[in-house]
Amino acid sequence: MRRRGFALAPLMALAACSGGPEKREPTAKDEIFEPARPPVVAERPPAGKGADRPLPLAPAKPSQPTPPAPAVGRPKKAMEAHALNVAFRCASHDERHSTAQADVEVLDGRVAYLRARLATPKGGVCEFALPDFTQQKRLPNVELKANSGRCTLRMWEQGPKVTLAYSDCEDYCKPAAAMEYILPILYDRRVNRCN
Repeated sequence: MRRRGFALAPLMALAACSGGPEKREPTAKDEIFEPARPPVVAERPPAGKGADRPLPLAPAKPSQPTPPAPAVGRPKKAMEAHALNVAFRCASHDERHSTAQADVEVLDGRVAYLRARLATPKGGVCEFALPDFTQQKRLPNVELKANSGRCTLRMWEQGPKVTLAYSDCEDYCKPAAAMEYILPILYDRRVNRCN
């Protein structure tokens, strides 16, 4: 038994001197997400009404939470549906280190401008722009369907908050799996901020 132990010692010393195993390049299986790249945005008109505006800068640290909604008693009658009217530009950074940037204008339930970009901390990016969608509904909530694919964007208000939500929008994310990690954008009119 001792002889075998001594025979392995020179081999182990030789392996330590040779620099160890060679490093291999990472493969697609090693990482779920590829490094973040600027999003690919479809060609837009260079100027005028349809031109993209720059999104607000994403904050480097987490955004402050919005105040809780005021307590409301039980309504005595059903809420009447009314057309959404909202315009906001906001950017947020949450505790999961995800960022959201949005520029939205809705007048009388009709979307006049929409551009949103959501990024996960692992490099996933989802981006939405109005030219890629067609509005289907304006009441009781705003609904936009993708010109191609199954993606649906919905907007509604509840008290002082306006929600922008998305479903089946993997085609607008890079990688497609990023869709599983993004949350709706909640804009609070009271503090002119989104979460």
